[in-house]
Amino acid sequence: KTEDEPLYARVAQKIVGWNYLYGNCGLVVGGTHTHEIEEIREIAPDLPFLVPGVGAQGGNLEQVIKSATDARGMSALINSSRTILYASSERDFADVARERARQLRDQINLLISIHKNPGLMEQN
Repeated sequence: KTEDEPLYARVAQKIVGWNYLYGNCGLVVGGTHTHEIEEIREIAPDLPFLVPGVGAQGGNLEQVIKSATDARGMSALINSSRTILYASSERDFADVARERARQLRDQINLLISIHKNPGLMEQN
């Protein structure tokens, strides 16, 4: 913490400034700390986020989508590699890993749709 501000907020502000100058910056924000992700998204509404920590590390995918995506439901690259890489230790590894990746993709897309259209689930 620096003065009255968390270090991650100061870092995010610095990166926003660099992105203004160079146009090629983003942030890595841990998926297990969604409250902090919300604060960082407020500071950096237009920056892309790489979000590790969803899945095996305990990050909640739905909360990450709500916290990390921008107003369009975009700008967050959610990483859940352990869930996919260790899907199987058998000969079917490639097929199981592919299916896990597809399931995660579909779940992310559904949650983004719901986040962008809150009344979507009430219609069914």
